[in-house]
Amino acid sequence: MSRSAPPLHAERMTFFSDAAAAIALTLLVLPLVELVPEAVEKHESPHEVITGNLVPFGSFALSFFVIWRIWTVHHRLFDRVDSIDTRIVRINSLWLLCVVVLPFPAEMVGAYGDDRLVISLYIGVLFVSSLTLTALALALRRINPAESAPDRTVLEQLIGNAVALALAFLLTLVVPGAGYWPLLLLLADGRILTLLRRRGVLAS
Repeated sequence: MSRSAPPLHAERMTFFSDAAAAIALTLLVLPLVELVPEAVEKHESPHEVITGNLVPFGSFALSFFVIWRIWTVHHRLFDRVDSIDTRIVRINSLWLLCVVVLPFPAEMVGAYGDDRLVISLYIGVLFVSSLTLTALALALRRINPAESAPDRTVLEQLIGNAVALALAFLLTLVVPGAGYWPLLLLLADGRILTLLRRRGVLAS
């Protein structure tokens, strides 16, 4: 724990983080809500509203799932933590920045589809979010007792997720037309962890 400042209560920070994630989820749906009056003005049918906006709907579903997933990981990290220090507050602020910024690249995905720059921006935000969650797990393990700190399994899952997103980000930069397919690497984070152990990056 920091010598220059007393420990802080984790509960207040987690409540604030939960509220920020909830607002980010709400912002995701606003562009879809705006489609309805626009369609009425153009005299489009309900069927045309849906079939003509499959990309925005897909972007919403993907981004909702992503924010929900990273929030659940964040919740697991702090589930048994009572005290934190200012370093954790700073790292958590970076994570919150990623969460509240995510609706912006999500909206760009809905508007520009598989544009390479947009995909790179979207995956890049996810990658930074994964890095901050990993940094939070490491910091919590340093200052909290073993019984309340995030366990090794959670930490390794975060590392595997970060590596998968790093590879996905690189693929979008070097492989023309890769689209969003590199995000499927997130389904292979278990194999990535196995490879890292074999290479000696992670202890068994």
